[in-house]
Amino acid sequence: MFKKIKKMVCLSLTVMMATGITACGQTDEILEEDSAIESSVEEDATEKYHFVFAEHVANVKEQAPQVYAVVQAYMDKNPNVMIELQGTSSDEQIRNIKMAAQNDSLPELFWMEQGGAVELAEAGCLADLTEDIMEDEDFVNGFLPGMLDSLKIDGKVYGIPCELQSNGIWLNKALFDEYGLEMPQSYEDFIECSKVFKENDVIPMAQGAKDTFTAWAFENMHCRYGFYDHIDGIIDGTDKWNNEDYLKFYEKLADMRDNGVFPENVSTMSYDQSVEAFLGGKAAMLNSGVWDTKKFDQSDLAENIYYWWGPVFSDGVGTQEVSMKAPAHPYCVSARVQEEDPELYAVIIDFLKFYYGAEGTAIIAKDNQSIPVTKYDGEIDADSYPVFARVIEKMNDDWESPAACPDMYIDGQLINQYRESMIGVVNGIYTPEEALDYMDEQQSMIE
Repeated sequence: MFKKIKKMVCLSLTVMMATGITACGQTDEILEEDSAIESSVEEDATEKYHFVFAEHVANVKEQAPQVYAVVQAYMDKNPNVMIELQGTSSDEQIRNIKMAAQNDSLPELFWMEQGGAVELAEAGCLADLTEDIMEDEDFVNGFLPGMLDSLKIDGKVYGIPCELQSNGIWLNKALFDEYGLEMPQSYEDFIECSKVFKENDVIPMAQGAKDTFTAWAFENMHCRYGFYDHIDGIIDGTDKWNNEDYLKFYEKLADMRDNGVFPENVSTMSYDQSVEAFLGGKAAMLNSGVWDTKKFDQSDLAENIYYWWGPVFSDGVGTQEVSMKAPAHPYCVSARVQEEDPELYAVIIDFLKFYYGAEGTAIIAKDNQSIPVTKYDGEIDADSYPVFARVIEKMNDDWESPAACPDMYIDGQLINQYRESMIGVVNGIYTPEEALDYMDEQQSMIE
């Protein structure tokens, strides 16, 4: 699937789109010790390198503009490199990658969900990036804590997070002010505010429950009911999903539903519709994440939009001040390109170091108001980008974050079922007990 193209006159960026649904060190050299590779990449204008970068959104330019911008900047800087961006929905991307692995035709660089990436690494399909990544101390030190551990197996690095996994709840402060409400902190505050909004025909929290992937903020809440205390035992068969702590959490989901937190049409509202309701001033809160930061900064509500980790619970289990600043699913490199074309592999490593280095980070953060997995110490124009400034402030608070979001911790085969179990309670399809029994049934099928 990979190829080197010689004596090309023009370069182009091809963005292939498929129908789908959206849902997240620096060097100018490739390898200092390999002058031949460096020469062919930086100096030999007749030698052209081409590789595919397969993303998990249908329209990369529109849905992941920070990725598109970094790719474009790298090609502008390296006119002998053509990066072919391929875009598709996340579900289709997962299917495509699994099929490509079976056919030994993986893209050179691609996004993959965590569980599937682990399986690919264990099957020998992914390039071992350890030497090229971990031995570059300056590059490694540019990452936020724990980011390079997200796809580390037996001490070897097989992928780098595509973005920061930060789920949360967005709040429209103007609506809270209009009804004389303080922005909530506890679950009790959250419910009381929701009741006031509902009484005044304002949707308390927009929730696109038609799309099961919109369980984001619920995962944060689950962390406050001992998710990590039980999950290892569940995985090894010594514990159950239907346990006392998890049941308390799922009962809270039912309580939110019964108290009118969600819109009346929650079961038919899509994610896009939930965002529209929030931006239209029809909803006081929204279950989403930092990927909506730029969109909100461009809205008329920017001055009033705040980001929240969700409520703390008086009957919760363990630490309640839990944020979500964890690594998201990884970008991986095909083992085939590493083994069969070391020159092209070196180009891909150079691109990754540009992407996650100072130049790429500035494009992601400063130019596109996206939250990078690397350290950004540049200035933030809070007047122009108030939402982004508040999100960055949240990223720097002292609330601890788990090493991985719950949906990345469990087996890849269970991610959709896990989300479905929570959304099923919200939609009234499951009782809390039924939802957890469903998860136990699904868990038993992969043991």
